[in-house]
Amino acid sequence: MKTWERKDKDGYLLYEVNEVKFDGDLHEFMVVKENGEVVATITPADLDNQEKIIKDLDNGKDVDGWKDGRGNTISI
Repeated sequence: MKTWERKDKDGYLLYEVNEVKFDGDLHEFMVVKENGEVVATITPADLDNQEKIIKDLDNGKDVDGWKDGRGNTISI
């Protein structure tokens, strides 16, 4: 499982995204603020969506404004 960190321009940790086991090969992505508070859990619809999420995170995308897979918009 992977963890992606997002920092501000000064290098201060804003939040991290932790990949966690969910249902077989399908994983969830927990968005955790610097204080340890889980602010969202992203649940992909399928493995293709999961791969897109991983690729976007690997490319440095910010999850602020993303949908969590349950109809909610993530706000960091």
